Amino acid sequence: MSEIGETSIELPGVSGVASRPMIAGQDARSEATRQVDIIHISLVGMTAIVLVLLFAVALPVFHMSPVTHKAAFGIMVFASMAGIGYLYYMNYRVHQHVSNQARLTEVLVNSLGQGFLSFNAEGLCGRVYSQACLDLLETVPSSKNIKEVLHIPEAEHADFKDWMEILFMPNHALGFDDVVKFLPQFFPHSQGRRISLVYRPIRGKDESLTNVVVIATDQTEEFEAQKLAQHQQSYAEMICRIFKERNQFLATITHLRKFIEVAEQPTRRTDSAPLLRLLHTLKAAVKHFHLEELGEIVHKHEAALRDESITTDHDFQVRLDVARKEIEAGLQGVLDQVHDLIGQDYEGRGNMHEVEESALYDFAREMRGRNADPVLVRHFLSKIAAIPANECFRQFDRELHDLGEIMGKQVKPVRYTGSNPRVLTQPIHEFLFSLTHICRNIMDHGIEPPVTRLARGKDPAGQISIHCDIVLDGATQKEWLQIIISDDGNGIDPLRVRAKLATIDPQGAWRHEDDQAVIQYIFSWGFSTRENVTDLSGHGVGMEAVEREVKILGGTIKVYSELYRGTRFDIRIPYIFDLTS
Repeated sequence: MSEIGETSIELPGVSGVASRPMIAGQDARSEATRQVDIIHISLVGMTAIVLVLLFAVALPVFHMSPVTHKAAFGIMVFASMAGIGYLYYMNYRVHQHVSNQARLTEVLVNSLGQGFLSFNAEGLCGRVYSQACLDLLETVPSSKNIKEVLHIPEAEHADFKDWMEILFMPNHALGFDDVVKFLPQFFPHSQGRRISLVYRPIRGKDESLTNVVVIATDQTEEFEAQKLAQHQQSYAEMICRIFKERNQFLATITHLRKFIEVAEQPTRRTDSAPLLRLLHTLKAAVKHFHLEELGEIVHKHEAALRDESITTDHDFQVRLDVARKEIEAGLQGVLDQVHDLIGQDYEGRGNMHEVEESALYDFAREMRGRNADPVLVRHFLSKIAAIPANECFRQFDRELHDLGEIMGKQVKPVRYTGSNPRVLTQPIHEFLFSLTHICRNIMDHGIEPPVTRLARGKDPAGQISIHCDIVLDGATQKEWLQIIISDDGNGIDPLRVRAKLATIDPQGAWRHEDDQAVIQYIFSWGFSTRENVTDLSGHGVGMEAVEREVKILGGTIKVYSELYRGTRFDIRIPYIFDLTS
């Protein structure tokens, strides 16, 4: 049997169509030529056999002696039968080749997952179509009108017929690609899938259009991915605009709350103009901040409340109540999104104006230089320059979640406890910056993978807590800022710490210290229990950097740990509300 060399899609009933082969091998064209030659040889051989038989029969007609010798007759019969047998064999090979090619074509076409069909100038679909049509076009297109297959609305039948006539009209000013733009580009699938339609021409020898191939492709996944990308882009633009125009955003939130408050009160339809005016203004405002979903909600209910079919105050109030509830829910969704970005209490702060931090400190120093009351200077620093301590750890929370995604670990939002005192960030800036090492230490050494935590009877997501408070030293009456950072993770194994110390300081004093004193060595330069250095840890300098910054401020840091229960870093630094420089 001959090798399969060329595959082409043949459309029965279409004459003069030059199919475009899909090459399957380098000798595809020569193989196709050889198959055609076999057919030609078969025709020539069959003609020769028929002529020989006719000649034998016609001998008496021309007064010639017929073949009477048995041997000659036997040779003629044998030669004829052998010739017919050989020709049958060659044609059988051609049939096998064509059948194989047809099966291969069917497999290739169906494996593409696309719907293929064709229709002629009358709009009738051909009998050849791919199996995907049943799924994508939800019908068997064979012998049906293309209008029926593509679900053309009845109101558009006349226009569709006109464009069909133009499409098949010879020598028309519009080209094929121009006309098909007016044909349906998508199929209205019953399950909401996005099925795109592409049209390709089939032309005869005179280049006239004879048929049109329709290719249906399921683009649902690509469309959903594109929508997701657009949503993410819109979200990014929303965040940027909120940060750039914070006060205007706050005003928008305030007016949304005002609408919700006013809409809770009974409103007559004839007195609704101010409410509708406010709603219209809000629609423009929320879209300015790329709050697309909330904008659609506002637009929908504005149209509903302006509907002329509303004739009674009761009907208007019913729709107003629905609008109020949906807008309130949409607003809450927006607030949930932005709370982590601009803080939970941003609405209570009112409008804000940017002032350089250094200008605030310079003003405080000038007040002190002019012998202002120290209580007044401290009050100014506390109310104007200082921020709540928990605000200092916003980047800590985000970094924990980012590291969790990288390392395949889960963490809950940071839990804050304590009185959350206000602090000046300038004097402790370097210290706050160094806390990233504690964050990385917690995620790399402390929090276990979810499977391990489940095996130990823990929640698969780890919990990190930060406690901020003011502690008064009874002896000196000095105030200290206490920061306790704790986790419920793996804990520190004293045996591993001792094993590491044995390799770097075999005769050290650690040999005579208890476990609590031994684990304090994690703050030593170059100390790490990790064998391999990674991007996150293993250098042995991170915890030492934290201790150094604490000591520069005149504070202390200690670590407490219980194996498999968690670790706690207890940091105390002077509560600074005086500027010494």
